[in-house]
Amino acid sequence: MANTGYCTLQDLRRALQEADLPGDVEQEPQLAVDAITAQTEWLEKTLKRHWYAPTGADILSEADQIDIPTDSKTRDDEYDIPTSSAFVVDDDGPAPKTSQGSYAKIELARRDAESVSALHVRTEDGTFEDWADSPDYTEGSWPPSGEDYYLRVNNGGWSLLYLDTENLLEDDEDDEYVLDSFANAVYLEWSYGHEGIPQNVRRAVAFRAASDFVEDAAIQIPENAQVYNVESLAEQFERKAEDLLEVYQ
Repeated sequence: MANTGYCTLQDLRRALQEADLPGDVEQEPQLAVDAITAQTEWLEKTLKRHWYAPTGADILSEADQIDIPTDSKTRDDEYDIPTSSAFVVDDDGPAPKTSQGSYAKIELARRDAESVSALHVRTEDGTFEDWADSPDYTEGSWPPSGEDYYLRVNNGGWSLLYLDTENLLEDDEDDEYVLDSFANAVYLEWSYGHEGIPQNVRRAVAFRAASDFVEDAAIQIPENAQVYNVESLAEQFERKAEDLLEVYQ
């Protein structure tokens, strides 16, 4: 959706009114929509997070020209198996031992992982086997209790995939690995997102959009405004957004 946003035109209007500016964004609706869309994309990529509104959320009834996300997003990414954390070298050669036992920890590209739909792991002959679709492998829930792979999301929303490297051994009696390289050895299809768009996120996007809007639109600054020019007003909006987003860093 081209006009996807984490706030509404009404949120932007309220942000402008807080600065004693005219809140009638309908005079420049496309500028307002473009500002919200751009700042929503910036926020998702900067914080590596995606929020979406559940059915019946108040923001959905308020939105008109902005498309509010209503579902999680999906990605398909290639990852290395991180040998520096997955293996240690001792007198007997490399062994798959870490603080998580034999599990390699893969840091995912987005926070708030929800589910794995496909987990393709490279095999000895260079093809990929989908662990998520194979009866030979099982997905567990954290903490590990013997399954082959796990998703974990910590308190900050950071997403991790734990992969049991014992599955990559030649056999149970040998420490030789079937792969001669762990680069791009995992191809993952997965979903991520946080249900519910927090008020802090709505307001932060609105303030950042207001910063763009006052620079692009011909806004008349009232004589009683507590700022001296458009530039300082835009900076004020950005500072407010930064304060609101600090908790999500």
